[in-house]
Amino acid sequence: MKMTIDSARRVAMHVASLAVLATFVGCTGLREDLLAADDPDIISPESVKSAAGADALRIGAYARLRDVTAGGGGSNGTAWTQGGLLVDEWKSSNTFSQHNETDERKVQDNNSVVLGALRDLYRARGSAREAINGLREYKANPPAGIGQMYFVMAYAEMTIAEMFCNGTPLGDASTGEVIYGPPLTNVQLFNLALAHADSALALSSGSTAFATEVRHSSAVVKARILLSLNRHSDVAAVVAAVPTTFALLGTFSLTSGSNAVWSINTSAKRFTVGDNKDPSGTIINALPFASAGDPRIPVVGTSTGTSPAGRGFDNSTNFIRQLHHERTSSSPLVSGLDARLFEAEVKLKAGDIPGMMTILNALRATPQDLTSALTTPVMPALATPATPAAAIDLYFYEKGFWTFSRGMRLPDLRRLVRQYGRSNAAAFPNGTFFKTNQPYGEDMNFPVMREELTNPSFTACIDRNA
Repeated sequence: MKMTIDSARRVAMHVASLAVLATFVGCTGLREDLLAADDPDIISPESVKSAAGADALRIGAYARLRDVTAGGGGSNGTAWTQGGLLVDEWKSSNTFSQHNETDERKVQDNNSVVLGALRDLYRARGSAREAINGLREYKANPPAGIGQMYFVMAYAEMTIAEMFCNGTPLGDASTGEVIYGPPLTNVQLFNLALAHADSALALSSGSTAFATEVRHSSAVVKARILLSLNRHSDVAAVVAAVPTTFALLGTFSLTSGSNAVWSINTSAKRFTVGDNKDPSGTIINALPFASAGDPRIPVVGTSTGTSPAGRGFDNSTNFIRQLHHERTSSSPLVSGLDARLFEAEVKLKAGDIPGMMTILNALRATPQDLTSALTTPVMPALATPATPAAAIDLYFYEKGFWTFSRGMRLPDLRRLVRQYGRSNAAAFPNGTFFKTNQPYGEDMNFPVMREELTNPSFTACIDRNA
């Protein structure tokens, strides 16, 4: 049976509830016992020293992955939506200065919202390491359970490298002792994530549905890391066995949490769907997510004029409501669609533009489940670009619409600078920021927040390069 992240969270809560209930079974002297009751919010180290406890750690760490991606964050958003705000997927329709400065690409190192996203990434990684320690000691079989935790670590480390500056430190407190880590370059982080993805693949070689899910998920993440490391020639073999229909889903319910895109946009109106124009004029390099009329991103509202969706939370910005993420819509964290897009980029990088077009048009020719609320229709085939530069533009346009607000747009723009030779001004949103009437900033990533200064090995980012 496929374990979605939402169901994992419910199982973990159930395990915890049973543990608390057990403390009351067979009580004598009820009044005295109640007065001396343990705080159920405090989990003692002894309570996880068993196979069941180790598995509860695993389930909890897996659930934390949702806070990094499609869930959690509340009105602040998640790592996925924050990265999308720094680029062109979202615009701030909020009053929070933290959101506005991110949208303007002028992020300060005291931004509490970015700090929350970084902490969620650290927590997912640390919880997975803690679970690995417990599983190795108390429940080594099936090994795919440990493999799943290496996948969580790889995903968190990859996302930190994709979002943050060169010089982000990693620590470890999984044994109870806090160990500070030195600042790491993005390449060092990607290589660490790659090693953990390889561990996940090695431990998920079985034929069970669970092992297969971990193996496919880890293969997609490994391929994404290889793209970031400019190792395109190694990608195709990694994802060849991942079916296009595969998806690792983050699922949601009214009791365990809402879809983060629905929360930040539809519910709170703090983010509005991004576009390549607004009242300040044209936003250079931005994709027309809101105005293209593309079936992959159905919306209500307009960037200019009087929006049919009204105004955002700030009562001034035109609001554009997305329609493909509902409150409890599932959202893929990794998918076979991603694998095909990665294969298309391998063709692009090798100069095989017809091969790239074959893959891209095959995706358009088949309905794709982007979320549980949206299956795309068959779309017309695209014409083959006449030049390599046009092929690059087309690929990243298509990928932007296929993977909207799933954490890939920021690293893709960084790679356009790092791997495809484009300047900051030719890759990232530029023009006049509509809330200040000042030019956009030049941020291509997030700084590490100043709270990390408690780490004696950290002083500042090494650099803010792509």
